[in-house]
Amino acid sequence: MLQLREINQAYDDHHTLWDINLEVNQNSCSAIVGQQGTGKTTLFHCILGFLPIMSGEMTWQPQNTLPCSLISLPSQFRSQLGITYVPQGSPIFSQLSVEENLLIALKAGHQRRLPPTLPSIISQLFPTLITERHQRSGTLAKGLQYQLALAKAVITHPKLILLDEPSEGLTAHEADQLVAIITALTKQHNISVLLMDKNLPFVKRVADNFTLLHHGRSIMSGTAADLMRFSGAVEWSTNALTKVM
Repeated sequence: MLQLREINQAYDDHHTLWDINLEVNQNSCSAIVGQQGTGKTTLFHCILGFLPIMSGEMTWQPQNTLPCSLISLPSQFRSQLGITYVPQGSPIFSQLSVEENLLIALKAGHQRRLPPTLPSIISQLFPTLITERHQRSGTLAKGLQYQLALAKAVITHPKLILLDEPSEGLTAHEADQLVAIITALTKQHNISVLLMDKNLPFVKRVADNFTLLHHGRSIMSGTAADLMRFSGAVEWSTNALTKVM
């Protein structure tokens, strides 16, 4: 679906990404892991078209379509292709109700006529949001606020959703709910997910494969099972990832 080959990026004279290779398959969840400052956010911004790249190839090819190069496409055209983004911090309109947030997302997604009811995918994946649809969104628990931010992305019928630190600040129960939602997105609703997260146990549960970044370089990639085996050679804390030699 999305394939990156030898991606390099720099801010002025500061080289930030070095020969990054990454592949996101159809109906899968891929994860980018690594400590803060390793280039995860920069890589996301390159995929979204927020930052230009120095060199490399970025190919977009959903199922049953011809391949398309993203390199020269502005960010708004990448969004129209079905690539959407949920940044860290649950970006919602806190003074508006849950339903109003979702209707705004529908309108922003170029829905010409708003439907009388919200799409069935929202009620299937986010039943609590439907129950609380008239509640002011800023009063929701943190986990539900993140679900609302994710639902706003889902309601636009994307093909790929990029998630920035989705497990940040969630309780164990809220993380369980998010794992179930992401799994349903990829396995039942044909929406692929690319996430970056420092929470290794969460990544193990939700991702099909991973890429480990270190100082702007991809130093390891593999399946979730590979990550579990590799974790024996890695010290992981909330602030840093240190390879054990």
